[in-house]
Amino acid sequence: MFELTRHGQNHWLFLRLASSALVLAASVVLFVLAVDGAPTGALAACVALEVGVSLAGAAAMRTGAPARRVQAIQLVTDVLIIAAVVHFTGGLQSRFHLMYFFPLFFGAYALDQKGALYVGGFAAAVNLGYTLLVAAERVVPPQVVVRGGIVDNSDLISSHLVVTLLLVVGYLAGEVAGRIRRHERELREKRTALADNERETTTILDNMGSGIITVDASAVVQRVNPSAERILGVGAAALRGKKITDGLADLMPVFVGAVMECAIDGQASDRMEVNIERPDDTTVPIGLSVNPMRGADGHRVGAVAVFQDLSDVERMREQVRQQDRLAAMGELSAVIAHEIRNPLASIRGSVEMLEAELDLSGESSKLFELVRKESARLNRMIEDFLEYARLKHARLRNCRAVELVETLEQLLASRDDFDGARRLKVLSASQDVVVRADEELLGQVFLNLALNAFQAMGESGDLTIVIGLNVERNRPQVVFRFLDEGPGIDEEAMSRIFEPFFTTRQGGTGLGLPLANRVVASHDGRIVARNLDGGGAEFSVHLPLVGIWRDGRLLSSRETLQEISRIVSDSPKADPSVSNPPGDGAERMIP
Repeated sequence: MFELTRHGQNHWLFLRLASSALVLAASVVLFVLAVDGAPTGALAACVALEVGVSLAGAAAMRTGAPARRVQAIQLVTDVLIIAAVVHFTGGLQSRFHLMYFFPLFFGAYALDQKGALYVGGFAAAVNLGYTLLVAAERVVPPQVVVRGGIVDNSDLISSHLVVTLLLVVGYLAGEVAGRIRRHERELREKRTALADNERETTTILDNMGSGIITVDASAVVQRVNPSAERILGVGAAALRGKKITDGLADLMPVFVGAVMECAIDGQASDRMEVNIERPDDTTVPIGLSVNPMRGADGHRVGAVAVFQDLSDVERMREQVRQQDRLAAMGELSAVIAHEIRNPLASIRGSVEMLEAELDLSGESSKLFELVRKESARLNRMIEDFLEYARLKHARLRNCRAVELVETLEQLLASRDDFDGARRLKVLSASQDVVVRADEELLGQVFLNLALNAFQAMGESGDLTIVIGLNVERNRPQVVFRFLDEGPGIDEEAMSRIFEPFFTTRQGGTGLGLPLANRVVASHDGRIVARNLDGGGAEFSVHLPLVGIWRDGRLLSSRETLQEISRIVSDSPKADPSVSNPPGDGAERMIP
C-alpha cells in the first residue's frame, strides 16, 4: 500500500492549513464583515474544526496510521464542514458553494483518479441531499442580509472565492506538473537502467563458455548465444523464431526432447550427459540442464537450456583411465624386470662364455649369434617398456624453441648411420618464442620423431622442421612441425600409432610414439599426426606459449599478447611449399 514519506506528510499538512487559512478563514471573516447578524460562532467553529482535522490527521500519520485512509477521512470531513458553512451563509443562495471544488482537487492530488471520483460523488450527494431537505422545508437556512456599498458585498465574496480557487488550482496544477516531470525523469532513469541491465545481461550471455538457448511456452526459440552456435554447429539465425524441433529433432532428439518437455510440461531436466550430432556429421558430448522460466507473476513462460561441450572433459577422463592403466603397468613392470632381466643377463653371459671357449663354425656359430641378437632385442624391449611405464617427472623451465631444435640438429649431425645434417631443413618462427620444457625429455621426443621420419623415407627425402605459432581459441601455442617426404601413414594404422606395443616397423617395440605422447602430455601439450596432401607425413608437437624472447629478455604477458595481435594482423599468407594443418575455424597458423 502507498504510504507518504515524512516530506510528503509535511507537504500535505501545509496544503490543508494553507487552504484553511487562505480560503475558509479569510472567506468567513469577509462574510462576517459584509453581513449583518452573521452567525459568527458557528462559522468560527467550522474553521476551528477544519484546522483540528488537519492537525489530527498529521499526528495520526506520524504514528503510523495508513496515509490514504487518513486522507480519505479528512476529505470526507472537509465536505461536511463545507456543507455546514454553506448552510450558515445563506443555504441555496450562499456564495460558498464554490468551496466544494477544494476537496475534489485535493482528492485528485492525494488519492489519484479513483479517489477524486469518490470525493466528488460524496460532495454531489451531500449538496443534493441538502437541496432536497431545504426544498422540503426540513432544514431552514438563516436569513442573510448583505450591507450595501459601491460594490455589492455578495459579489465581493464571490470574487474572493474565485480568486482563492484559482490560486489553489494553480498551485495544485504546478504540483501535479512537477510530479509528472519527476515521474518522467524517474521513468527515463529506469529505462536507462533497464537498457544497461539488458546490455550487461547480453554481454554476459554472449561471453559465457556454456551454450544457452531460451524458448517460449510453445518451444519457439527466443535467444541463442554464440557458445550455443559453436557447440551445436548451427547459426542463431537458423534457430531464432522457429520451433526447436525444426531442423534439430533428427540430429539431437534427446536434447530437443528435454527442451520440449520443460517448455510445454514444465518438466525440468537435471544435469545429464548426452551426445549430439552436428550438421557436419560430427558427434559432440555435452552436459545438459533444462529448467523452466517464469514471469513476474510466477507463471511458466518458457524454458532455458544450459549446456557445455564435454569434449575436453572426455579427453581428460580418457587420460585419467590411461594413467590408471599405466600405474598398474608400472607395478607390473617391477616384477617383469626382476623375473626376466636377471635370467636374461645370465643367459647372455653363459652364451658369451661358451662362445669364447668353443671353436664354433657354420650353423653353430649362426645359432649363437642369433641367441645374442634376440636376447639384446628382448633386453632393449624391456628397457623401453620400463621407461614408458615409469616416465620420470618432467623438470620444466623456460626454453627458447630455436635452441631445442638446434640441439636436435647437433644430435643428428653426430650420427654416422645417415646424413642427417644434409637432409634436414629448419624454418624458424618470425619471433624467438619461449616454451616451458624439460630439455632432456623433449629432446628425446624430437630425436624419436626425426629418426622415425628418416627411417620412413629411407635413403632419399628431406625432413623439414617448422617452428610456428598457432592461435587457437585465443590460446597461443608454439608448434614444432616435422614434415617428411616418405610414404605416409596407413589410414588403418593412423588411429593406433600412439597405442603401446603397436608398430608397423620390423623390429620395433611399439613404445616410441606412446612414450613421446606421454612426455608431451606432461608438458601440457599434444602431438597430432596426419598425412600430407602431396605425400609424406607430419607430426606436430603443440606446446603452450610462455612468451617472446627479445633483446636478451622475456617480454611480459601484456607485451607478448600485443605482439601476437600485431603478428596476426600483419601475418602474410602461408608458404605454399609447406601445407598447413587442418583447422576447425578457430585456429590460425602463423609462420
